[in-house]
Amino acid sequence: MTTTISTRIDVEKKRQAEELFNELGLTLSTAINLFINEAIAYQGIPFELRRRGQKNQEMLDAMAEAKHLSRDPHAKRYTDVDELFTDALK
Repeated sequence: MTTTISTRIDVEKKRQAEELFNELGLTLSTAINLFINEAIAYQGIPFELRRRGQKNQEMLDAMAEAKHLSRDPHAKRYTDVDELFTDALK
């Protein structure tokens, strides 16, 4: 047995969601059902909820390291993205 849920959503967000889910081979209804099933299985929201833009300590540390490296004249510089990824994935 099924039931109908009615909800209000911004027109543009609905269009974007339908486009995304269509590319994934899903309808909006199927995507909503997937979310609900995952929430039930997870016994909560199946992803982390947090305020956007709030910087956590890990991000602050990474930003400080990037700032330090950008000012370090001995830090390796890259002009080739493949070389950068090769070094990064070592």
